[in-house]
Amino acid sequence: MLRKIVGTTGTRVLNALFALINLYLLTNFIGKEGMGVLGIIILDISVIQIIFDFVAGSAIIYFASRANQWQLFIPAIIWIIIVSVLTFLIYQIVILISPAFALLLVPEGHINDIILLTAINGLMVINYNLLLGKGKIMAYNVLFTIQICTSLIVFITQLLIFNNQSIDAFLWGLYSGYGISFIIGLFIAFYKSGKIKLAGWFKVTKKVLQYGAITITGNLLTIGNNRISYYIIRYFLGLPVLGIYTAGVQLTEGLKVIGQSLAVVQFSTIANSRDNEYSRILTIRLMKIAVIITTLSLLILILIPKDIYSLILTNDFSSVKSLIIALSPGVIALAANNIFSHYFSGLGDPKVNVYAKISGLIVTLVLIFILIPLYGITGAAITASASYITTVIYQYMVFCKRTKTELKEWIPSIEDYKALRLLLKKSGKHASPEKLSQ
Repeated sequence: MLRKIVGTTGTRVLNALFALINLYLLTNFIGKEGMGVLGIIILDISVIQIIFDFVAGSAIIYFASRANQWQLFIPAIIWIIIVSVLTFLIYQIVILISPAFALLLVPEGHINDIILLTAINGLMVINYNLLLGKGKIMAYNVLFTIQICTSLIVFITQLLIFNNQSIDAFLWGLYSGYGISFIIGLFIAFYKSGKIKLAGWFKVTKKVLQYGAITITGNLLTIGNNRISYYIIRYFLGLPVLGIYTAGVQLTEGLKVIGQSLAVVQFSTIANSRDNEYSRILTIRLMKIAVIITTLSLLILILIPKDIYSLILTNDFSSVKSLIIALSPGVIALAANNIFSHYFSGLGDPKVNVYAKISGLIVTLVLIFILIPLYGITGAAITASASYITTVIYQYMVFCKRTKTELKEWIPSIEDYKALRLLLKKSGKHASPEKLSQ
């Protein structure tokens, strides 16, 4: 497990580093209005991807060890094609009825990019989920690394060699990264998989839909909690201001790499485990690591002088530091949220995450229309933090009630240190759940 955690953390840290390089290039070559346009495009891709996840999302991870992979793969492909076509048709209807509303949701001239990128990303994610569901973390990490490296290389090539200083340069990077990772991932996921076996696919798909219905609800609520502010900022304050907010979010949420790295391994482990006590203790210990490291990393960002941010990101983004401070409590909560969410999903009970996100969405809807008109993007950052914190409080209460976990167990202790030492000693061998949960 340690090797999986270290490997996953390494790829996520590399992704965070590349994200910083991307941010530097975007702010210096594309500018704040271009950042605003990209913020909306990435958000639209995320929304459509959530619809894909109904059949092609985390349900595949959960059922990969419980069903034949062809029974999961082919229905997911069909679903992605259906959703992509319907999305295009719905957009054409919306643009006929209300062009202004369509322009608020989709930047002009980019509907084809959004649909194509989401479809390619969705296909890539299917392979990722199959690998995670089978516990092939190393293969997943290799694919993820190929994706982010390809995207950055193509983006830099477009900027510096072809002198393409528009948002299309970044989009070409996404096309390349998603496409190459999908092709290679297809080979890895189905290497020596044998003949296509679809017998019993309807029964499996029905279970996937039951699981996916809950997951998709939770993911839609996540977008509502985390990103509805993008549309509100664009409406009240315009694309350039949204670009500044996007930069601040990218800097702080880049730290969610820590919780995500741990959560990826956690989800794969719990989904393949039948030991609830081991899952409980694993969750508690990973939570401590995620929160502590995220907090320390945030302190570093906060201590960086404002002038440094202006120097690196240009003067247009000088207000980024105040956004980092306002978003910090929420980023710490987000680290905890990642661990809790993957615990409940790994046990096959994502409903808890849905209820938690509903509570967070209520907070968002109450605060966002008050704080953004009053305090601008700082108000949006405060709203995001309040929403994340509310979500985690709900998950914490349910986790403690169900598992009988006491408050003192969340305090870092010598036992945690001993468990870490055991992991280090056993990193080249197999450490049994019984030993690690002692």
